[in-house]
Amino acid sequence: MLKTSDLLRIVVKRQLRQLKLGVILSISLGIAMFIGVDVVGKDLENRIVGDVALIGNVTILTVMMEEHLYPNTPPHFFTEKTVKMFNDIPEVMYAGLSMRFVEVIQTQVQDKNVYIRIRGVDPLFWKVYELHADQGRLLNEIDEKRRSRVCVLGIDLAKNLFQDGRYIGKTLTIFNDNYTVVGIAGGLMMRSRTLDCFIPLTTASDRLLAPNTYPNMLLLRMRGIDDVEPIVKKMPELVLSQQNTPYLKIEYAKDEITTVRTIIRRVHVLLLLGIAASLGLGAFGIWQSSFASVRERTREIGLQLAMGAEQGDIMRQFLGEALCNALLGGLAGILFGIIAILTVCLIMDMSVAWLSIILHVPVCLAAASLVGALGGTWPAVQAGRMDVASALRFE
Repeated sequence: MLKTSDLLRIVVKRQLRQLKLGVILSISLGIAMFIGVDVVGKDLENRIVGDVALIGNVTILTVMMEEHLYPNTPPHFFTEKTVKMFNDIPEVMYAGLSMRFVEVIQTQVQDKNVYIRIRGVDPLFWKVYELHADQGRLLNEIDEKRRSRVCVLGIDLAKNLFQDGRYIGKTLTIFNDNYTVVGIAGGLMMRSRTLDCFIPLTTASDRLLAPNTYPNMLLLRMRGIDDVEPIVKKMPELVLSQQNTPYLKIEYAKDEITTVRTIIRRVHVLLLLGIAASLGLGAFGIWQSSFASVRERTREIGLQLAMGAEQGDIMRQFLGEALCNALLGGLAGILFGIIAILTVCLIMDMSVAWLSIILHVPVCLAAASLVGALGGTWPAVQAGRMDVASALRFE
């Protein structure tokens, strides 16, 4: 029986002389896809889903007081304690406040009627909808605390009110109060709010004439779509733990969440099919090349058996050659996968999870070994069972 060291030396020397590049490339592609998808795929998925979800309001929850349905009752509104509690929940990215109803006023600019939709918002409103200032600045905590008479406009409203394009510092009159324009809001979620005027929520409560100027609308931006429905189910309990409010209405994009989940599931299936196809092709390549090698080396096998080699030695040699091919493919795949991960992390400005990469190395090598074993076992068995006389007479 051959020593293990001799067997390894024979297998490695033979494989280095006859590298099966197609097989190695196929296995390395599957391994590279596996390690890349598993290490950075979840982070990328969260970012992509987050962008898609934000565009469609999928990760945004709107909780509203329904006190208008119950006349002659005191006004209800969300307290600072309640908002703080939601901001402390790990699944909630941001929690902000707004007025449920907008105040609409009409003004005249150069013989043209302009309607202004006024909404009071708190400083976290901008983070919930991921809005930014195209010009100037957004409303902040100081404006809220001082009850400042300042406003931020949507771009279309600004154009309708001030045609000259210089908006910052302009004065807008609302119910005989002068408000200074400090910014123009922008962002994907502004597409339906370009005709709105935003003022501090405290200022709205003090100076607007509408009866529902209290902070009676709570806006939650969740970290992921899987966090939305659990919070929806617990919402009445969570609010009641901080304040007494029996009238709540919760709105969220239920149908859109189902659609996004379906898209994610399909992408996962496609990636898994790609990995499985690549590794399967590698296993088939090993199987085919092993059978071809057995046929080409039939006389060599006969000579080995005639000189005293055991069937187990022949089987181990051919199985070792198959595993050697598979492991070379696995090592190449790990290298390609790490290069791909570093490239993606550099482009997407992500941190490299070196610990995760290190933990995936033995898993990838085990997967490559399994592919080699599946493809090489039967040809190795056939080689070991070969009849000596028939093998020596083979031409």
